Order: sequence, then structure tokens, then C-alpha cells
Amino acid sequence: MHKYRTILSILIGSFLLLSALKTFCSDAMDLNNRGVEAYNLKDYKKAITLLSDALSMSPDNEVIKNNLSNALQAFADEEGKRNNFNTAIDLVDKAIKINPNNFFAHLQKGAFLLNAGRLIEAIRHLEMAVKLKPGFLDAHELLGEAYYRDNDILSARTQWEYVLQIDPSRKQLKERYDKACREEVVESSFNKTISQSRHFNLTYPKEITYQIRSYVLSVLERAYLEIGRKLGGVFPAGPIQVILYDVQQFSSVVQMGQTVGGVYDGKIRIPVINEKGENLSDEEIKRRIYHEYVHVVVFELLKDKVPWWLNEGLAETFSKEFSNREKTMLEQFVNNRELIPYNTLEKISMKDMFASETKMSLAYLQSHATVNMLWSKYGQGRFLNFIQALKRRENPEDALRDIYHLDYTSLSRGVMQVIQR
Repeated sequence: MHKYRTILSILIGSFLLLSALKTFCSDAMDLNNRGVEAYNLKDYKKAITLLSDALSMSPDNEVIKNNLSNALQAFADEEGKRNNFNTAIDLVDKAIKINPNNFFAHLQKGAFLLNAGRLIEAIRHLEMAVKLKPGFLDAHELLGEAYYRDNDILSARTQWEYVLQIDPSRKQLKERYDKACREEVVESSFNKTISQSRHFNLTYPKEITYQIRSYVLSVLERAYLEIGRKLGGVFPAGPIQVILYDVQQFSSVVQMGQTVGGVYDGKIRIPVINEKGENLSDEEIKRRIYHEYVHVVVFELLKDKVPWWLNEGLAETFSKEFSNREKTMLEQFVNNRELIPYNTLEKISMKDMFASETKMSLAYLQSHATVNMLWSKYGQGRFLNFIQALKRRENPEDALRDIYHLDYTSLSRGVMQVIQR
């Protein structure tokens, strides 16, 4: 437990208090500056009193708000070091009330709640911290610890795998991760009815084995983490319903033919057993899960404002590489002048798709190439801005112009240039 308090001490030590600007009223400015002095002397009680008084005089002043939040968090850290976790939690809770999106306050409160043994509350605040700042490794490590203590080893392992993939030098975490993996192997035989994880509920026929279900849940949790982070910290409220099938069962339900690898229609539906009764490979199951989970996140972001080419292109881009084989196939379509106009690809119908397997293949290839180009050439930041522009605009091409300075004609040229290199 001491390790987690040390992490927070380093974070709090990096906070700075700011002197008031001259535009404040003179009394509030004086109180703020005296609060800063007290903070620098580590007299956090006095700093909190002075800054609280300053905020009461100037309640909308962001500098005073930030200074008071930092003083509360610094004092909370001191109380945490003394194992006064309830006092520390109350202090940092006041900081969260000042700014509900204070990442460090949620991280700090989650750590104090974790040390106090209040796991459900700790998980809620640590999940919020990850949502506010996805990719911050200490937050992911702490969240994994909270999951582990809540006996959700699968979710814990997912968080820790992510941290160790980026920073393999964390020796103590590696030891805890290895221990969790051993526990998972030994205890897997204790419960043969696994049907849920932290964010997903599984429904499945009796022929779906424990091993497949366990693997599916593990991949789903990894997709939840990775795709949510890539798309700007989007983590849909769960549990998300996931239904597993064999191919015949899947075809009977969705009636789209056996070429379809999965569907998201408010629930994720995926066949994991082929027509021969054999389990699909782990890699194929993973690809299908990632593809369909992208649709979950895109729906969370854009609802009905997402063009088909973006929705499917993003699902393809995040679930597999744009291969040389795909590039060659698409180049043949380009040479034959068969690319589909993007205004047609905005709202392509399933009836049109299944009327021609060639057209369906081209639509997916073209969408994959397009999103892959936008993501790799212009970067994540601009892509997230594009998503925000789609929320504001009725016309997807207008959003494309706003962010990329491209219309559909120039977008098509850009894709052709990439695949003909």
C-alpha cells in the first residue's frame, strides 16, 4: 500500500500555486497571496482557510479555485501518509466538488479509498481518472489493483498488461501480474459458469467452452481499454451485452449470410464456432471482437451522425492492419475506375451490400483505406477533432472540410495516391 501513497506524493509535489492577478478585488488578492505563502511553508491548514475565504469573495476565479484544490490535495496527501484515510478522503472530495473533472483528485481519492478498503468507491473514482486521462500509467496500475482486490482478476490483468507493455521496467507490478496469472489458471476450474466481466455480460450456448468464454471476456476488456483510449477516453457505461454463437445460430438470428463476421445492433453478436464445429482461432475471435466493439464506441460518440464509411473504416482500422493484399485488391478497383463515391458510402444499405459481394468487398476496402490514411497521416488529435465536427455538422463532407481541408474529391485522390505508391 505504501507504494501507492508514494506515487501520489510525487504527483502532489508537482502542483504549483499561482499568485493572484491584479484584476482580483484587493481583499481576495491579499487572501490568495497569503494562502500561497502558507502553502509554500507547508502550512496547509492555514492555506486552506485563507484560500476558502478568498474564494468566497471571488467565487468564479479559476486561479483561486486551482490554488484551493491543490492545497486540499496536499493536505490530504499528508493525512494519507499518517494513515488518516477518512480525513484524506473528505479533503480530496472537496477538491472534486470545486472541479469535478480534476484528474489528480479522482486518482488520489481512488488511492485513499483503496487503502481504506472501500473497493467499489475506489473503482468508481479510478475509472473516472482513467477516463479523464487515458494512458496515465499510474492510474491504470491503481485501477488494476482495485480490480484485483475485488477479485476481478481478468480486469486487473488487462490493466496491468497495458502498463507493462508500455513500461516493462515495473518489476513489482510484473511480480503481481505473474501472481494474478497463476491464480487465474489455478482457480479457473473453481467456477465453470463464467459469464461476465467488469464491463460485459456474456450469453452463450452450452457448446461454448469455458476457455473460449474466458478468452472472449479478456479480449473484450482489452478492447474496452485500448479503443476507449484511442478515441479520446470513451468508456461506455456497462454492462455491454455480448452474445456468442456457432455460425448456423448466428446466421439464423441476423440473416445476413455467413460472410458476416459479427454484428452490433445494441448487442455485440459474434460467431466463434465455424460450420465444421471447430473453434475459430484466437486471432480471428480477437479481430471480430475489436471490430464490433469499435461500433459500440462510435455509437456512444456519434449516435446516428456517423457516415457508414467512417464507422466501418474505423472498425477495420482498429481490428487489423491494412495489408498489402488489401492494397493490391483496392488498386485493381482504382485502375478500373470503380471506387464508390463517398456520398454513396455515407448511407449504404445492407440490401445493396449483399446484392453484390464485389461491391461489399470494395466498400469495406475503400473505407478501411480511407480511415487508415486519415489516422496515420494526420494523427489522432485531428481525427478526434473530426469526430467533434461531425457532432456539430449535418453534412459529413462539411466536417471533413472543417478539419482536414478536404472535400470528397480530394479525399478520393489522397486514398488513390496512398495505394498506388
